[in-house]
Amino acid sequence: MLKKKRSKRSKYRNKEYLPSKLIIEFNKVLFTNSNYEYRSKNNFLKCLGIIFHYQMEEGNTNDFVPLGSGYWKKVFGGNYHENVIQHLLNHSLIESCDYGYRTFPNLNIQGATGLVGIRYRINPMFMDVQFQEIYYINNASKSASETILAGNAGFIDTGIKNLNFNVTIDKKKANEWVENYAENICNGFLHKDFCKSLPDSLIIEYHECIEGSYNAKYKSVKVAKFNAEYKSCELFYFKDKFYIADIKEFIKKRIQTLKYNYKYHISRISNIPIEEKRSPVTLRSYSDLTSFPSKILPFININYKSVVQLDLRTSQFLIFANLINVFINKGEEHLLLLFRHTKTINYLKRFTKILKEHQKQLPSIAVDINNSNSGQYNYDDTTKFIRDVFFNDFYDVLQTELELPQRLLAKQLLFRLLFKKTNRPDALLNKLTKRYPIVMNIIANFKDVKNEVVKKNVKKDKNENQESNFSLFLQCVESELFIDNILDRLRSAQVPCFTRHDSIVVAIGYEKKAEEIARDVFKNFGFRYNHKSEVLFWNIIDPDELEEGDAIQWLIDENIRNEDCEYYEEDAEEQVVNY
Repeated sequence: MLKKKRSKRSKYRNKEYLPSKLIIEFNKVLFTNSNYEYRSKNNFLKCLGIIFHYQMEEGNTNDFVPLGSGYWKKVFGGNYHENVIQHLLNHSLIESCDYGYRTFPNLNIQGATGLVGIRYRINPMFMDVQFQEIYYINNASKSASETILAGNAGFIDTGIKNLNFNVTIDKKKANEWVENYAENICNGFLHKDFCKSLPDSLIIEYHECIEGSYNAKYKSVKVAKFNAEYKSCELFYFKDKFYIADIKEFIKKRIQTLKYNYKYHISRISNIPIEEKRSPVTLRSYSDLTSFPSKILPFININYKSVVQLDLRTSQFLIFANLINVFINKGEEHLLLLFRHTKTINYLKRFTKILKEHQKQLPSIAVDINNSNSGQYNYDDTTKFIRDVFFNDFYDVLQTELELPQRLLAKQLLFRLLFKKTNRPDALLNKLTKRYPIVMNIIANFKDVKNEVVKKNVKKDKNENQESNFSLFLQCVESELFIDNILDRLRSAQVPCFTRHDSIVVAIGYEKKAEEIARDVFKNFGFRYNHKSEVLFWNIIDPDELEEGDAIQWLIDENIRNEDCEYYEEDAEEQVVNY
């Protein structure tokens, strides 16, 4: 079995795709230097890849990346600075900035890191707009993306046929479009008035730029607005985060960053083969297509045909509602038999245990997935939740029922529910709890192991920590649906396609076949299937909906990255001192 896994991993030789100037200088001063052995050289390359990745993802290609010592130790060991970072600094391949933040040890908090003091970025002189590949010396070292998305375990084989479809992009046309529309895209991401509708007491995470890097802080909306006014700036919402900045300067920088980021992804599609890999953490499949920016996905062609996307509506909560409904309808044993990956089954065992503890509070009759009238006269909150997700636009329901001033606030609320790691009081979640008390209690109990470990000040077990991670649980279920079932059947039917986590992208002309297979898979699981798909998909889709997948993926990656070195927002500001 071990040999078989190795042969699968050797199929692709690990590499990075970085700015050409950076690679040329790196080769010159380090990679071809005989004074270093291959493992050191590979670590230097991986470090550059990780920093570059997060500069791209954080939204400003000149930012210093807030990756703390806990993260670097996890990747390179305790002597990471002396063995890896210092060599890159000595040759000016990267730059550092000390922000003066220091975290005092707190015996009541395990793994607390606070704000990151010393941060790094690629030297801006090497951030050109031409890119190229650089291979690791052998395949013993994991790539930066593999380290970020799969941790120490590394990528695993997808187990799905790769039919080698011809995936192309009109590079010239796509780059011209990016140049022409970057400003419109950034302005579309900007929700300037959104913060005016937020409750003053709501605790938000916002990002404030200090000396070239954004710092995350947790404050109430009222305090954040006061801080913004004090600094002659504004509090606003951009794409998927809150910021305090001068909006004009912020947008100006974001336009340039967006152009660089999009052109980087366009270049990857143009110049390197598509490689599908799978993370053992989320079970998701990753490739240059899954991470490709949604706004420019229409320029992708499969077998010289444009593409159509079938997108699962409010996917995480649709999956969650389906799991509860099947448990009510068929029970624990049936639900467990639907899935095959050990990781998913372990999550489900934890989930069904919690559901059994709430058995008396759950309805005795499930909702009929094909009948919109089913359960309409049931007044228990679980049935209400399932119906709200199955038969309505869940965002609209929450906006109306919770009296939220904007639909975007409903999305923000659900993001917080998915990724919030603590039980700290939250004004938005309190509103949701009043509408769905049992459902919210089930979610809280699922997450409870981590919080109990923190309260009791005992060493947390890594497996328990992951098994209480609500967002990763739903990702594993989603992955089994979309990769092991839908994608597998599409490829077997010779449909030119690829997955983007909770959506399927197919060559135009195959959308009916793809929808038929997706619906059939969900039906076989006893799940309801809600999707968005139109022939003129790219012209009519709500831009916020289109980017929603990107926002969730960023949060998932961030969640994974911090799995072993988290800090808890209740104590973030109390622990940090400026020198």
